[in-house]
Amino acid sequence: MSNERVDAFANISLGDFKPKGDDQRPADAAVIEKVSQKNNFPSREAPAAKPEKRARFSPAAPRKQLNLKVSEDCYQRFYDMAESRGIRVLGDLLALALEALDRESADEESNHKSRG
Repeated sequence: MSNERVDAFANISLGDFKPKGDDQRPADAAVIEKVSQKNNFPSREAPAAKPEKRARFSPAAPRKQLNLKVSEDCYQRFYDMAESRGIRVLGDLLALALEALDRESADEESNHKSRG
């Protein structure tokens, strides 16, 4: 086996290639559509762009990561609630929700004790 490199382009003459001239007209869009439909190759539509989420930032307080797997409805509801309240740090919305749940539980407990 030889250590010499083989020139893959040794037998190709680049002199045969010519640039496209201005006299070439672009392909007709109707013809392209007809050919693509005939060959079962329809053009693909770009997917609808999703709105960008607002950039969120963390204040100086130390934070811990909390990963949750939720339904699509719950996920969208959570982000919508944050947006409607102007909350940029999602953990703050969770803290508000937990505080509300604690208040509701305390109210139920005090109502239960006052009846008993």
